[in-house]
Amino acid sequence: MRRHRMFVLGASLLAAAVFAGACGSGGDDTEAAGGGSSTSAPALGDITVGVSGAFPENQLVAEMYAQVLENAGYTVSRELDIDSREVGNAALESGKLDLKPEYTGFDLPLYDKKAPTNGSPEEVAAELKTAIEPAGLVTYAISPANSTNVFVVTPETAQANNLTDMSSLAPVAGQLTLGAPPDCPKALFCIPGMKQTYGIEFGDFKALDFGGAKTVAAIDSGAVDVGELFSLDPTIAENGYTVLTDDKNLQAAGNFVPVVREEVASEELGALLDSVTTKLTDDNMRDMVGQVQVEHKDVEDVANEFLVGQGIL
Repeated sequence: MRRHRMFVLGASLLAAAVFAGACGSGGDDTEAAGGGSSTSAPALGDITVGVSGAFPENQLVAEMYAQVLENAGYTVSRELDIDSREVGNAALESGKLDLKPEYTGFDLPLYDKKAPTNGSPEEVAAELKTAIEPAGLVTYAISPANSTNVFVVTPETAQANNLTDMSSLAPVAGQLTLGAPPDCPKALFCIPGMKQTYGIEFGDFKALDFGGAKTVAAIDSGAVDVGELFSLDPTIAENGYTVLTDDKNLQAAGNFVPVVREEVASEELGALLDSVTTKLTDDNMRDMVGQVQVEHKDVEDVANEFLVGQGIL
């Protein structure tokens, strides 16, 4: 989630995700994105921007990074359909990707399983910075926005079972069905974590999508009683779901941060990425995700409108 922000693809998909567009023309991507023109800026080299999961908020941040870099003079290739963190991290470490937006506390366990993921945003970001150094990776500023996992129920389910927070789930979970991504049975922040932290054991589990339409439909139809969504999902407010407070702080800090290969890192690159990351808040990210997810606008257009509106482009 966040694919716990973690799940595994087969080797064939790894190859497809990493290599499919690696040789694509950065010029074509620039034209399609609608971002600022890079023709008047000096060429600064080729950069491939990727993601750790092909969902709107991650793609939006990656697209914003890409447009800002193109505007500065970089030739940018995009790999925004990579399906998992494992694939993205492997591509980053091998040099097939140069940078990708990450979520501090969700990326951290892949580099240091013992590091705390639910401290203050600054503490978790510092842990990640240290943990990725041996892999030849660096980070820059983190966002004010914190995108993490939340478990939600309808108001009717909350009232019928006296649900207000995650601790209140424990006495009744055996009678309820959880809907969450397929990796939930093994993910640190899902079923194992809920059992260890809260003593929660659900009566049934249904593998759905990653904070998407299938999960929402299952909650609304009653096919599941509890669903996992991303905290910045605008559907939560629109549908009036009750968010069960994570009262024992199981979920990790999910501040956005660019993770960059040391070979391409520079003070100038960091400043360009920081100009985007530091402007991302819960409210504006939720609004942009809604434009993509609910209004069905193109990621490129929404990203560009935000960058122009903020005076970044």
